[in-house]
Amino acid sequence: MKRNILAILTVAILICLMMTASAFADTTTAVINPNDTVKGSFTDTIKEYDYTIDLAESGKLELDIHNGCDDSIHYSIKGDGLNRDDYIHPGDAPYDYELAPGQYTITFDNKYGPLGDFSCATKFTPSGETYTEANDSINLIRNSKLIPFKKTVKGQLALNDEGDWFKIELPSSGKLTIDFHSEIDTFEWTIKDIEDKHIKSEYIRKGDYSIVIELTKGTYYMGFNGSDTGNYTFKPAFKASGETYENENETVNLARENNPIPFATVIKGQMALNDTEDCFKLKVPKAGKYSIKVTSKMDSTTLNVRNKNDEYVAQYFHKKGTKIYTVSLKKGNNYLLFERGGNDYGNYSFKVTPATVSIKSLTKASKSFKAVWKKGTGDGYQLQYSTDKNFKKNVKSKTVSSIKTTSKTIKSLKSKKTYYVRIRTYVNGSDGKVWSDWSKAKSVKTL
Repeated sequence: MKRNILAILTVAILICLMMTASAFADTTTAVINPNDTVKGSFTDTIKEYDYTIDLAESGKLELDIHNGCDDSIHYSIKGDGLNRDDYIHPGDAPYDYELAPGQYTITFDNKYGPLGDFSCATKFTPSGETYTEANDSINLIRNSKLIPFKKTVKGQLALNDEGDWFKIELPSSGKLTIDFHSEIDTFEWTIKDIEDKHIKSEYIRKGDYSIVIELTKGTYYMGFNGSDTGNYTFKPAFKASGETYENENETVNLARENNPIPFATVIKGQMALNDTEDCFKLKVPKAGKYSIKVTSKMDSTTLNVRNKNDEYVAQYFHKKGTKIYTVSLKKGNNYLLFERGGNDYGNYSFKVTPATVSIKSLTKASKSFKAVWKKGTGDGYQLQYSTDKNFKKNVKSKTVSSIKTTSKTIKSLKSKKTYYVRIRTYVNGSDGKVWSDWSKAKSVKTL
């Protein structure tokens, strides 16, 4: 009886040992390197193969799987943010994945119980990303990398990389050009300002593509996002607008806090994607007519002129090119508000002067001539004459200190000599005379 019990216990222990051995033998694990080939066999005791692979950088992992079993086997690849699986029928099955750097596990198992051999050849091609982080390729805006201008940046959108963000700083307002080359079917490019305000989005397709946008000075973030995967490159370039006045991420939109602009000085401005209007303060020394000479590279710009009480004075719809607008202004603060039309962006410039008058007639006389001009506004005139039509040499000037005077005789000249004559007005300002532009020159030949 004791011998029977002992025999039974012995058999039970052997069965337990066999089951334990079977449990340990059920799964085979191994660490492999990129570009390795692995082989395995499913038997009654080996049901699963786990392979761990480390990717030191982002890139494309290709798997060439051959199933030599008599039925389908189960396959999966897992890692941070990645969980893909499939059933592989007998025969060959290629797979490829764009992955961020990190550790991944490739598993083969025979859930349906087929027996036989399989193999898996791995191939890894690095993406060559310029900036990368393990399992999280710069896809948080707060981790964005500051990128330089005129340098090509390489990137990759991976299965487990939701997107890439890059930081760019514009030292002034200007034109930002971005040249893309993409191997991705489609991805979305986005640009935001430092306050996370959306400025523009555009879909980039496979091939070469360029985006040109006008922006104000400041810090921006560019995002690359999409469900398609692959490599891309881009190169940013920047050209400053040369704006006379600007503030970070906002140009001169708060005119009442700014100093008045100077007269007879070209003021340069820019209408940007994130800047719809510019406003300038103008301190007029004396009521009268003033000229605003506007030059614009945009198809449509609106100039609104307002007085110190922000009341309407005049409005001009300016087309591309140069035009002079004459407007009557009262003494004191006035405001020039430039507004962009629709989706029109670009550079413009303007200059404010007292209104220009023109010469009505030149009457010749013996060694002299008489000039007659239209009456202007301001405090006086300056008449200039020369034997050089370009006024580069032999130039003389006469000042007329009464705005009511509209003629002047110039004597003691050479006889039978051609003289070129032009005129401008002036207003006495707190810092001296404020001059208008010169009128067109006319010629006269003395007797």
